[in-house]
Amino acid sequence: MPFIDDVVSHLKERVTGGLKKILPICVLSFFLSPAMAINAIDSANKALLYKVIDESQAGTRSAGHTQKLEALSQVLLGSVYVGGSVGEGEEGIYDKDPLVRFDVFDCTTYVETILAGAMSASSDEFEQNLMRLRYKEGNVSFVSRNHFPSLDWLPNNQDKLVDITSTVAGGAVSMAKTIIDKTAWYQHIGDDVIHCDVASSSDCLTLLTRLQGEGDAFDPEPAFLSYIPLTDLFLGEAKRTNQALLDRIPSGSVINMVRPDWPIKQWIGTNMNVSHQGIAIRKNGTLFLRHASVVHKKVLDENFVDYFSGYSASSTLKGFNVQSLKH
Repeated sequence: MPFIDDVVSHLKERVTGGLKKILPICVLSFFLSPAMAINAIDSANKALLYKVIDESQAGTRSAGHTQKLEALSQVLLGSVYVGGSVGEGEEGIYDKDPLVRFDVFDCTTYVETILAGAMSASSDEFEQNLMRLRYKEGNVSFVSRNHFPSLDWLPNNQDKLVDITSTVAGGAVSMAKTIIDKTAWYQHIGDDVIHCDVASSSDCLTLLTRLQGEGDAFDPEPAFLSYIPLTDLFLGEAKRTNQALLDRIPSGSVINMVRPDWPIKQWIGTNMNVSHQGIAIRKNGTLFLRHASVVHKKVLDENFVDYFSGYSASSTLKGFNVQSLKH
């Protein structure tokens, strides 16, 4: 999620034109300054992503749309995980991290990047579509950023996404409920967001106080999200995999990991319903979760069943929500 921070170096394999090239970042960094190395990775990934967008058809049919999502998401496999890596750019009032970047991702920015690419008939449309996904009504500001998945990101993007959780479940679904307290969350925002030291800068303290004050405009709001319980994916005491349910998950759909009324208020000021996001990808008949992983510190594929089987009955993760990009 955007409030988790991690970074690692990695090896990345890329195809440009007809040539297969391996780009080891650790070697590249030996020859370039850190800033130059980051810029080179960002530019290379951007070029590759835009190439897929421009060479793909708009995807008016379901199969074509799925293929485009699969191709776009594959381009960024191996990219480094860094939480909270984007902001509103140099024009932003509070968070001046880059508005768009292609070198590092957290779970949400990765999903947004892939969806924006799939929505775009050409690379010229990409940034506008990304802003439409990341911000309420495309209005670029910290306050209008879709910070909370079950209250902001999913509801504000239902003109682009459709919740297919009940269809995948094949029947009844469970409902996650919580109260999102944005006022308290704003009060928990620290100087790391605005990248300055409140202890040594009066300007920084003034800006941080102003940012925290933005939360006063909000009232606590209920947030709801349907989900498929893990007990429907793993059946009975033997925890037999429900293959029929897996087969109903479309490749390219957005998977939201649901933790109903996730009790993290003491750390961030509010509870939540969603802890992670990824994309379902089907390869040779097997379903994978393609996601920017905080555990593995990079974008990778994990077997869908294996990923969820690692959670015990006592875990706060109770299931997942499924969304499909509208055509």
